[in-house]
Amino acid sequence: MLPKNRKIAFILTIISAIIGIMLTVQLRSNLHPIKAESRSVSELRTTLQKELEKHKSLLADISKYNQLFYQYETALDTDESVSVMKEELSRTRRLAGLVSVEGKGAVIRIVDAPPLPEQAAVDGDLMSGDNQTSYQIDDEDLRWVANSLFANGAKAVSLNGHRLISTTAIRSVGQSIQVDTKFVQPPYEFKALGEPDVLISGLKLEGIEENFQLANKKIVFEESDRLVVPAYSEQRTIRFMKPVKSKGDQ
Repeated sequence: MLPKNRKIAFILTIISAIIGIMLTVQLRSNLHPIKAESRSVSELRTTLQKELEKHKSLLADISKYNQLFYQYETALDTDESVSVMKEELSRTRRLAGLVSVEGKGAVIRIVDAPPLPEQAAVDGDLMSGDNQTSYQIDDEDLRWVANSLFANGAKAVSLNGHRLISTTAIRSVGQSIQVDTKFVQPPYEFKALGEPDVLISGLKLEGIEENFQLANKKIVFEESDRLVVPAYSEQRTIRFMKPVKSKGDQ
C-alpha cells in the first residue's frame, strides 16, 4: 500500500513541476512582449504615397537635367551653345530672384485693427495704467508668414517691396525690423506669386489671424490675377566661392 502512495506522490510532483515551468515561461513572456508595428495600414499607405511622390519628383528632375545636358551637347555640334547658355542663365536668374516676375498671387496686409466701441474705455484705462502690457510684432512673426507662404507653394515673395530670397535675413534691430539692410515699417505687406486660394488657406490654417489679433492687428487678404513681385535689389557679395579650374588652366 505504501509503495503505491509513493508512486502517486511522485507523479503529482512531476506534474506540479511541469505546470510550474509552464507558468514561469508564460510570466516571462508577458514581462517582455514583442512590440508589434504600431502604424496602421492607412498610415503606411500614406507614407508609401509620399515616398512615391518624392520618387516621381526626382525622376522629373533627372529627366529635366538630362534634357538640358542633351541640349548642351546638341548646341555644341550646331554652334548654338551661346543661345542655350543664355536661356539657362535667364532661368537661373528668375529662380534666384534677380529679375521681377509677374503672375497671379495673393497680397497679405497686416494693418491696425479698429478698436471695438465697448473696448475704447477699457483700453484708455489700460493705456494710462502702470501695468500695461501689449504684444508687438517682431521679426519672428514676419519670418513665420514668409516661411508659410513658401511652404504653401509661393514662387516669389516680397515684404514691403523687398524681394525675399534664400539668403534674406529678417531681424529685429532695436525697435525696428530690418530686411537684409533695409528697414521696414508697419503696415506690413506681403506679395506672393502662386495659387491665391492655396496661399490664403494655408495661412489661415496656420492661425495667422489669431496670432496677430494678440497685437491688435487685422489681416487683409486680397487675390490678384496680375501681381508683380520686384527683383532683389541688394548687392550680393561672393566671399567663399571661386570657379573650379579644369585641367590645363593656369
